[in-house]
Amino acid sequence: MSALIIVARFASRPEAIIAQSLLRSEGIETLMPDFNVLMADFDPSMMEHGWRLLGREEDAAQIEAILRDAQLPDEG
Repeated sequence: MSALIIVARFASRPEAIIAQSLLRSEGIETLMPDFNVLMADFDPSMMEHGWRLLGREEDAAQIEAILRDAQLPDEG
C-alpha cells in the first residue's frame, strides 16, 4: 500500500476542489481530509494550514507538474 502525503495546500475550499477535479481528470485520485470536518463544524483555527490534498507519494511529482501547468497563463 502506498503512503499518502500532503501534495498541495490551498487557501480556499473552491481552489482545492478545482485542483482535485483537475487531478481526477488526469487519472490521479486524491483525498481532501478536511472537506467534511470543516463543513460540519467550522473552526477558523483549523484553517491555519489551508485545505490539504493528500495523494500517493509516487504521484507527487506528476501532481506538482499538473498543478503548476494549470497555473501558467495562456500564451495563445
